[in-house]
Amino acid sequence: MTLLNRLPIFPLYYNGNTKFTPIHVSDLTEIIYQVISKNITATTIECIGQEIISLKEILQRLLKIIDKKRLLIPLPIFIARLSAKFLQLFSKPLLTLDQLNLLKYDNVASGKYKNNFDIGIPSVHMFDVEVEKYAFMWKDAGQFSSKKYNLN
Repeated sequence: MTLLNRLPIFPLYYNGNTKFTPIHVSDLTEIIYQVISKNITATTIECIGQEIISLKEILQRLLKIIDKKRLLIPLPIFIARLSAKFLQLFSKPLLTLDQLNLLKYDNVASGKYKNNFDIGIPSVHMFDVEVEKYAFMWKDAGQFSSKKYNLN
């Protein structure tokens, strides 16, 4: 969010096509609690959120939430690799080769295993709603922005 807030352009690795099923941490902890409570054992469960969204869609939604306009530009992979090799040399790298490599693959349910919805434990938190609760920090007026959020 900080980079989206500050940079006039933002790189899209793999054209921003990588798919994700973001899940809120409280949904994940509820799944873990229910698995333990129901004594579900020897089962692989893929924990997923309610929707499948691409990296580009995530960035577009974040920009809309913080009321910013930025150019999202696909970065050729060879340039992305060069920048990752350079950036990973820093103590707090913005991007590493491993992270770049992970963006090659969709982060969605494989279909090989049951997911939390299949075992009756759906995720209930929506991506946009949850992000908006703390996004005021990146809006122009920061914590004094006109919209107030109820964090409950």
